[in-house]
Amino acid sequence: MPQCTIHNVGFYRPEAYAIYCMALDPKSGKLAVARADASVEIWNLTHIPFVEKTFPSHFDNFTIEGLAWSNGRLFSVGLHGSLIEFDLYSLTIKGKWSITGEAGTCLDCHQNMLAIGTEQGYINIFRADLDGAIFEKFLDKQEGRLLCLKYSPDGQYVVAGSINAVRIWNVKTGHAIHKMVLGRSESKKDTVVWCLHVFSDLTIFSGDSRGVLTLWDGKLGAQIESYQSHQADITALCVDDKEESVYCAGVDPLISNYEKVKVGTNMKWVKSIQRKIHDHDVRGLVFFKERLYSAGLDSYLVCSYHPPKTLIKYAPIAYASCAHVTSGSDRRILLKYTKHVEVWSLSGLPKTQEKPRKLVIIQRIGKNWEGEDEAESVLCASMSRDGKWIFVATYSGFRLYRLDMNNGEPRLDKMDLDDNLVCCVQAAFNDKYQQLFTALSIGKLIVYDVVDNDPFISQRIDLKACGLEDTVRLLTTSKCGKYVVVADAKSNIATFKHTKDGYSFEGKLPRFEAGPTALAVNSDNLVVAYADNKIFEYSLIDRRSTGLSSRLLGLWKSRTHPIRSITFDVQNNIFLHDDSSIFVINKSPDSSLFSPDKKVAKKSRELSLTNGKCDDLKISTIPKHKHLVHLAALSEGEFVAVEVNPLSLLEKLPPAFAQKTFGSK
Repeated sequence: MPQCTIHNVGFYRPEAYAIYCMALDPKSGKLAVARADASVEIWNLTHIPFVEKTFPSHFDNFTIEGLAWSNGRLFSVGLHGSLIEFDLYSLTIKGKWSITGEAGTCLDCHQNMLAIGTEQGYINIFRADLDGAIFEKFLDKQEGRLLCLKYSPDGQYVVAGSINAVRIWNVKTGHAIHKMVLGRSESKKDTVVWCLHVFSDLTIFSGDSRGVLTLWDGKLGAQIESYQSHQADITALCVDDKEESVYCAGVDPLISNYEKVKVGTNMKWVKSIQRKIHDHDVRGLVFFKERLYSAGLDSYLVCSYHPPKTLIKYAPIAYASCAHVTSGSDRRILLKYTKHVEVWSLSGLPKTQEKPRKLVIIQRIGKNWEGEDEAESVLCASMSRDGKWIFVATYSGFRLYRLDMNNGEPRLDKMDLDDNLVCCVQAAFNDKYQQLFTALSIGKLIVYDVVDNDPFISQRIDLKACGLEDTVRLLTTSKCGKYVVVADAKSNIATFKHTKDGYSFEGKLPRFEAGPTALAVNSDNLVVAYADNKIFEYSLIDRRSTGLSSRLLGLWKSRTHPIRSITFDVQNNIFLHDDSSIFVINKSPDSSLFSPDKKVAKKSRELSLTNGKCDDLKISTIPKHKHLVHLAALSEGEFVAVEVNPLSLLEKLPPAFAQKTFGSK
């Protein structure tokens, strides 16, 4: 095969937003993560963590102060003074209910009951049913705002933290039964309770602005013990499944662990290990399957556990459809940001020293909740392989643009599309037949013919009738135009084949427990990467696996990041990548994969599988990338790798908590 050259694109700088709160659904292994821009990510933690769904921020004045799962449904509250339910299928807001007490500051649930703390000290109790959320009652009002609250495991009590106090309410009567007052570090400085947790025996742990972790007896309403665990505010706290280990962190980002041990005939909490995982404030801690997940102002989701001592960081980048590269002579790249899309020209690669040139910026302006003009968040974006057509979708709908060059200057024309006022979650172009595929939030796949300047709908496909049960996560077309493949969030993968009458449903692939993270079609073969480190290659003609998956099982077990995208070269070798490395499954082991260019050769190393059945298969690895978000073929023997510099994500963060170190003045 021809020698391969990889060009690195390093000017992509997406926005990084701090993580403000998290909520775990232990039954499904789903973690909801709310960021500073009010976007919400649904992470699947059952295997390798990956973002399964994303709710982009609606508007700048929309905030999220608390998240909670109730029987598989996701709710939030914020400074807008409403209880919000998210539609996990259509990725839109399903319902909105006003709460009493102005801004909502905290939220917790027990089964189908929701407790909401507010700025004015009200606790609203709602019941979630099939029709939405129904208001049930108020609990006794307290003076001042509530900062955190939790249900007791049996649902009989609500415990809330506020300024200088922790209170316990009986949910049935609505009355406060205990008020536990905290001390002060300074006589005129209030103590703020930022977080707490309630154990099954009504023992309570609270973390406050003094950096003190306090243990309370909820039955007696008395303090048992206190620990000066941090030098600044404790803002996050979590407990393991057995209620024998407590983790806490905050403005002082050190994560401290306290464990319950037997001392004589009594049980006592003692300090165990502590780790500095973050450099900035920690806002959320979650414990799931013997692993601790932490997040905060640095915008990374971090997984840590021991033994062995392990630390894994997941970058705050929306990898899905964040970049698209043309394969024609124009050499263009589309980069998706939170509220706009950029198209750049890469015509300077590789023969000249001409720098990449920004051609156009596409942004859609809509009306926010107050009726003011504001840029809408981009749900998905795509570009045809010839760089002529650009697709952009937001909450209010989607649009198609045509990009032409006139005497070296870009010209962007807006095309009218039918049924374009529906939320679109994924899109892809089929250049062979000049078609656009849009996967709508209502479970439909719409096919547009984009011939010349008059796009029209040529086919509508009901994805639910084809066996898809959830939101479309992945959508791809084959380069030959023959196949279209759609995957949803429940690991259902459906294939469609082009016929004279349009695209016909061919069938579903075998369903696995782990979710697919990337897929691509090459000729008549479909390659799918799953979150449990398995990679399968299917023959779309024979409807069976080619056997590639069994060869890779031993090699991929230790990987900690999911495969982000898949592409191919002219020799049908498979190129895959995760957050830091490019992997090449070489089906032609006698050929040389990489050019002798020093830049590429230094990053390349070859791994041979030890399994005797794999003598004909080699894996080449190009390591040392930083937040690799996309890999695509530019031309024969040339690839483009889009990566994000970690420093660009951290440069806008506020100063970290200042601590004296040994030897410093």
